[in-house]
Amino acid sequence: MTIQQTSLDRRTVLGSILVGITTGLAGCSALSDSDDDDSSTNSSGGVLQSVAVEGLELVVELERDAVDQLNLIDPSGELFAHQTIESGVSRTTLEIGTDYPIGEYELIGLADEETVETTSTTLEPDLDLTELRMGRDYPEEMYEGASDSRTEAEAILSVTNEGTGPTAVTALRFEGDIPFPTPDDFDESGDSGIYDPENDFGADAESITIPAAETVVIYSNTRPFLPVNARAKCDSVGEDGEFIVRLFATHEAVDLTRGYFIRYSGTDSGDCQLEIEEGA
Repeated sequence: MTIQQTSLDRRTVLGSILVGITTGLAGCSALSDSDDDDSSTNSSGGVLQSVAVEGLELVVELERDAVDQLNLIDPSGELFAHQTIESGVSRTTLEIGTDYPIGEYELIGLADEETVETTSTTLEPDLDLTELRMGRDYPEEMYEGASDSRTEAEAILSVTNEGTGPTAVTALRFEGDIPFPTPDDFDESGDSGIYDPENDFGADAESITIPAAETVVIYSNTRPFLPVNARAKCDSVGEDGEFIVRLFATHEAVDLTRGYFIRYSGTDSGDCQLEIEEGA
């Protein structure tokens, strides 16, 4: 972690931001397990001993009683979050959430409104669709309570955040030669097309959080592999096609598009077999 001392002018300006600010950032979340060697963790032997992204928070280890305030400055130079440090505290958190400006942040430790130490950390999510599977092939991997009809028709996606900041997936779309592409009216209605694991009525999720350096399994909620449509495709045995999966996130810079090949083949019993593989 790079430690740098601010100039007198910078110190004066940032210290003055504190005047009149007494409330903390709203909201909190549980800390997730993280590896101390992860790229989202910065360490040093100074007053600000380590800075790590865990879940939706920035976790700071600091020297006891060395500072009484932390300011987090966003890439544009604006105050993004702050935290008062009580006597004896050596670990604290600042809420990041999933909707923040991407870039380099400056964390400033102050005592009596004077800068003691500063350090920088970068918050930048990076999504990758690491695996796409059909529920029909992995029924044991479907969410609890999934019906047979949903298991036959839905998709299982493993989404990895390889970046240094959290984000959230807000929409899932299937386009092309898939049995049942996402209906056009989903864009008009704003439906996400993502199954909500916290809703017992099969509703769409508004978003699914993808923390930094974690892989999260999400499920489609639009039946892209609908069997009745697949059987119609099997009228032409061995027909090959291509389809696209699009994932949208709270950060437009990490929206993801991935192409796949699909093959339809009929069986003597009249069933339709599907095979999918990632495109080049």
